[in-house]
Amino acid sequence: MIKMRQERIKNRWSQSYVAKKIDITKSAYSNIETQKRKPSYEVLVKLENLYNLSHRDLLQQVPDENILTE
Repeated sequence: MIKMRQERIKNRWSQSYVAKKIDITKSAYSNIETQKRKPSYEVLVKLENLYNLSHRDLLQQVPDENILTE
């Protein structure tokens, strides 16, 4: 899993909530979070601002353990 998903779950945000905050569809956000698609530069900047993390941190692989499920 990537850190962006871990942070979203930690904050108790839904994918729909994040998608709305960064002005993309839930489906587009889901594809970014599952690494099926790469975010545009504009979306990446919005994600960095929302999560207050660099793109390197957001896209970093992290262990699946000890994480709340959706």
